[in-house]
Amino acid sequence: MNLFLKKPKARRYILWGLSLFVVFSALFAASFSYYLYNEIKNRFSSRRWSVPSRVFSSSVPIYRGQALSLAQMRHMLEERRYKEASKEPVLAGEFKSSGNSLVAHLRDFQFPGLFLPSQLVEFDFEQNRIVVIRSPKEEISFLELEPLEIARLHGPGGESRMLIDIRQVPKHLIDAVVAIEDHRFYEHSGVDFFGILRAMLADFRAGRVVQGGSTITQQLVKNYFLESERNFRRKFVEFSMSLILEALYKKDDIMEMYLNEIYMGQVGSVAIHGIGEASAYYFGRNVEDLTLSEAATLAGMIRGPNSYSPLVNRQASLESRNLVLKRMLALRKISLPEYDSALLEVLRVAPASTSARIAPYFVDYVRMQAQELYAPETLASQGLAIYTTLQPEMAAAAETAIRDGLAEIENVSGEGSDPDQSKPSRRLQAVLIAVQSKTGELYALVGGRDYAESSFNRALKGRYQPGSAIEPFIYLAALDRFKLSDWLFDLPVAYELNGVSWTPRNYDGRYRGKVAFRDALEQSLTAATVNLAVETGLNEIIGTLKSFGIESPPGDLASLALGSFLLTPMELARAYAVLGNDGQKPFLLSLKEIVAENGDVLERRHIDFSSVTSPAKAFLITSLLEGVVERGTAKGLKRLGVDFRCAGETGTTSEFRDSWFVGYTTDLLALVWVGYDDNSPTGFTGAQGAAIIWTRFMNLMRPWIQPQEFDVPPGIVEEMICPDSGQLATAHCKERKLEDFLSESRPNGYCTIHNR
Repeated sequence: MNLFLKKPKARRYILWGLSLFVVFSALFAASFSYYLYNEIKNRFSSRRWSVPSRVFSSSVPIYRGQALSLAQMRHMLEERRYKEASKEPVLAGEFKSSGNSLVAHLRDFQFPGLFLPSQLVEFDFEQNRIVVIRSPKEEISFLELEPLEIARLHGPGGESRMLIDIRQVPKHLIDAVVAIEDHRFYEHSGVDFFGILRAMLADFRAGRVVQGGSTITQQLVKNYFLESERNFRRKFVEFSMSLILEALYKKDDIMEMYLNEIYMGQVGSVAIHGIGEASAYYFGRNVEDLTLSEAATLAGMIRGPNSYSPLVNRQASLESRNLVLKRMLALRKISLPEYDSALLEVLRVAPASTSARIAPYFVDYVRMQAQELYAPETLASQGLAIYTTLQPEMAAAAETAIRDGLAEIENVSGEGSDPDQSKPSRRLQAVLIAVQSKTGELYALVGGRDYAESSFNRALKGRYQPGSAIEPFIYLAALDRFKLSDWLFDLPVAYELNGVSWTPRNYDGRYRGKVAFRDALEQSLTAATVNLAVETGLNEIIGTLKSFGIESPPGDLASLALGSFLLTPMELARAYAVLGNDGQKPFLLSLKEIVAENGDVLERRHIDFSSVTSPAKAFLITSLLEGVVERGTAKGLKRLGVDFRCAGETGTTSEFRDSWFVGYTTDLLALVWVGYDDNSPTGFTGAQGAAIIWTRFMNLMRPWIQPQEFDVPPGIVEEMICPDSGQLATAHCKERKLEDFLSESRPNGYCTIHNR
């Protein structure tokens, strides 16, 4: 009887226990599922990926009549990683040349803040000049060539990713990925149990692991949410999250996440993530422009990006591509003709990118400005687009001019034979700054001979004596008291400075006695300039220099007149830009705009000016500096090929320690400094050193500049004068010449020498 009573009681305990187990299991499963649900929702509702900020150059204008050769156009396209087409039609990201014509299919440039549409264009060239630009529909007079990406601001993780939208992705790329990675992707609910059984059977037959059973959803969960550890708990979480992810999101959303997440190879310390970045890196294409063969190549890389990279192992990459194509054919994703065509397509990767090596000093300058605005973590993860004023072709030309120009200078001067040249401090260094004076846009900035050898930016941080390059501002300060036809005394006058007698000397040791205002500047006569500075007044000159952007002018006459004080090349470039911009001091602009991923403009730098002198006075100094090039210390520029209108000034310091040349046309100003980091004498003048590099650079600029005569502003009058007296010429004067004057200070008397 007791035994009979005990059995039902035992059964009740068992049932209670089972019920409690089921309830607690259900509660645990519900809680665990809710936890995973929240993890997934929170992760995907916040920022999904870390995307480095990208720094872009300015877009490049191309127009009919431009002095650009077919070879130069090819180089510009290759620099932007366009490939030469192997067959018709020419696809986006490709070009093809024949005879004097070049056809290019410009790809979309679509980043936050700037969109340039894809278009097929043909260029015709004659005598190294573009004569026709046409699209399939019409002739074009002007177009923009896409900016170059010149830097990425990576974080410590070093991930590089270009996010894509699933609507951009061509069907054959999705089919290729699905075919090789998870052909039942659109049928299962996150976990493919048939696939797992199939993989287990294949592994059992082979006696080793030969097939994986993970779905695309599981791969996404594993890479995006979980650590790389291998144990039962992690696999259970992976299964659970995959099922929840599929319940929460559509297949296209999951595919988009997957294509943006997958690891696609390594470039040095930087990991390539996502199909968008891989398309650009390996094939130089936007993802929507990938061919079937290229799509199959990328799909085949997913299982082993570095093993099947077309850059690392071409044969393995081809075999992997062919396997993907075969799988697509078997699944009827492509037809037999498509399969045969893709199989025969030559595997061609994009040219190696040079953009990361362009303008490193300029990039450092922009990075410094960006870091003043945003934390490093923001720059490394928020996918900002940073647009700059850099003109990449000008930047490359500046580096070429410095490299070749320094080699020429060293060869002629013998400086290159110095045994100490092996030491960086004893190698000649150079700076080149190119500015559009009318806007203040910084087109090129080179802060040294070799960035790999020394990243010190001499253009911004180096402080050097300007020497005679400061003279134009002394002459400008004197225009309230002197006319261009006035006479100056070029005599060895002794001055007492700090209790010491000092006599200025001309560079050639000669004194002319009496010399015209214009001639004194054109010939860089130190004695005449010092005497002019004394008559003008120290305070007047200091005020002028400060207003032009020279931040720390000296307080004594000798240092001021001789230019024996320190300034940065950027300060001097800014001061000369005033002369090239009708007396308006421009804000030198390098960073134009910072745009968020959603297109919001976070920072915009505007062109800005302040008036520091009249257009008429700026024009008079420009007229004098044209004379420097025509007849003065820079007349040798003609022999070097300068056949266009320009104004310029040489700069030489005591003991020939610094060599300067600053010259400008109506559309471009360039400054060059040459010297040693340890301030050793170079042995050459501004004309023998810096002017050689300046000329090389400007000759390379022919496609990008159209020098015109400098416009004569209001307030300038032109009079015929006698060079002997500096007064208005009469019929009796032996020589006569036209000279410019401020309208309020024109000559008021006729020649007293020949009017007798």
